[in-house]
Amino acid sequence: MKLALLVAGSLVAGASTSALAAPGDTQGTVTFNGKLITETCEIMGDKDQVVNLDAVSITTLNASGKEGGFKNFNIQVNCPATKNEFTDVGIHFEPVGQTTSWDSATGNLKNNAQANAATNVQIKIYNTNDGASNHAKIGEVSKWITAATGTNTFTYAGGYYATDATTAGEVTAKVEYTLVYQ
Repeated sequence: MKLALLVAGSLVAGASTSALAAPGDTQGTVTFNGKLITETCEIMGDKDQVVNLDAVSITTLNASGKEGGFKNFNIQVNCPATKNEFTDVGIHFEPVGQTTSWDSATGNLKNNAQANAATNVQIKIYNTNDGASNHAKIGEVSKWITAATGTNTFTYAGGYYATDATTAGEVTAKVEYTLVYQ
């Protein structure tokens, strides 16, 4: 009996040691480092814009991944002559309403039209600076540019993106943006 208790006690002690060691293998730490600066660029003109997309046929957007109706828009920023704290400026697109306004899988904006909403359609934003078209995903910095003194222009295009065969209706989406520096 004493031997059985000794063995059982050893097993319990060994199991509890293993259980205590396990969190070290399954947990970690995230450290956030950042910087707040005094020198910044300023958004020129109207910081709030409306991009009116042209109507597109649902036959154009009849399957997942189909795109159409893109329209360009610019965000211009004026940067100071003295830039001791940064060399580059970027635009970070941010969702309005964490889960209802964007699709984290596609990086696109969801259709949030309140009445007569089209279905299976999102708004996709492209960064078109330098003649290239790169997806400007929501939640990421879309493009870094060297912050030249004076006017700097970010050129984008927004348009429809089908997640499946679309149905006719209204499309509305919003995104916020913040100037960021490095």
